[in-house]
Amino acid sequence: MKKICLLTVCLCLSGQVMAEDDPFAFDLTEGDDDTAAESSAYDYRFSNAIEGRLRKFTRRSDFLSSRLRLNSSLLLDAGAGSLYVNGFFDYDEAVHAYDKRFRAYLYELYGRINGSEIGLSGSRLSVGKIRLSWGVNDGRSTIDVINATYMPDPMANGRTIYKWPAWMARIEQSTSLGNIEGVILPFGKDRREAEYGSPWELESVHELRTMERDGVIFLNEHVNPRKPEWGGRYIKYMSGFDFGAAYYSGFSDLPVVRRVSANSFLMEPVRSRVVNISGAMSAGSSTLRAEAAYTRDAAVYDRNGNVYYTDLKQVIAGWDRNFNNDVYANIQLFIDHYDSFQDDYGLTLSLSRKYFHDALNLGVNAMYGYKNEHSVETFAEYIVNDSLTINLRGYWIGGGTDSSVYHSYERNDYVEIGFKYYL
Repeated sequence: MKKICLLTVCLCLSGQVMAEDDPFAFDLTEGDDDTAAESSAYDYRFSNAIEGRLRKFTRRSDFLSSRLRLNSSLLLDAGAGSLYVNGFFDYDEAVHAYDKRFRAYLYELYGRINGSEIGLSGSRLSVGKIRLSWGVNDGRSTIDVINATYMPDPMANGRTIYKWPAWMARIEQSTSLGNIEGVILPFGKDRREAEYGSPWELESVHELRTMERDGVIFLNEHVNPRKPEWGGRYIKYMSGFDFGAAYYSGFSDLPVVRRVSANSFLMEPVRSRVVNISGAMSAGSSTLRAEAAYTRDAAVYDRNGNVYYTDLKQVIAGWDRNFNNDVYANIQLFIDHYDSFQDDYGLTLSLSRKYFHDALNLGVNAMYGYKNEHSVETFAEYIVNDSLTINLRGYWIGGGTDSSVYHSYERNDYVEIGFKYYL
């Protein structure tokens, strides 16, 4: 039984999302902290960082990533408007048939108009190539579907799922009744699929591509339909309680494979619609959280490999707390109920502790689900000084059915040492 739907990658990588941020801190600027700058008549900031990683897959003797990255960003701020540009240049000595030694990408490029500066109080408009996160930052999220996961290297940022920006327009409005946000992607998500032979290529996709190369079938990969996607979100902050509701109409993060004729197959995303509500409540030193979502027309497969569509209902309940001894804990319980498919259920866990005046952070992120689906990450991050951070990491993944994402990635366990240096 196969399952390739809107939430596949999020389920796979849910144990590795950053644990430091408040999952239900419904800040309309979330994901844009690195672009913040104090308002002035005219201001700019140009920053550069060198990132390196040495990654060894423990079950693959032929794979080693030794990537060096120059990440540059420029912020121009003129008070009423601003412009942000971010890009990177990669060099990786460990070259494979599916990879390149040199890569250069424009990651983000967008302009922003601050309505408060031109008489439109509480409003803000952003247009361009943007990475935008909705929903929780710990464990799982049912509404973080605006940007597609970068499948050639989905764990490129270590503990953060690597999302690829898309061209969009985003409008935000603050009112006394709450905050409202709308987003439209005129060309939809920008999906980047793993190349043939990559360790991040799904096994089912690899099998079809191999059959096409052998001349057995014809496979048309139409991974970017270039059709509009859109959504909206409402957020209300109250004393000791936050509430949010969101809707998004877009195409699935991963393409769905369907048979066109006896030996012809089409691989393309399908449109689905997600409705999400979430809330958080303070309980002493802890925070209790809940999230529910309804996805219409989620794509699943029957035992013969034929695709059909069913509705998906999801519930997440969580608890987190920052303890006095610099320990952070977060637990989530989840269930995904399909109207005519096998349910998925399990839990996520994040646990970390800081030492040496917060310079050293040790922790573990984990997820366990149906059919022994699991991912476990251990990490150590040490801030040497204001310019240099060093990290160590281990990651294990596996379980699931024979055709699941977890099974596809079960040989992708890895250990890694990395650094980030701000120039």
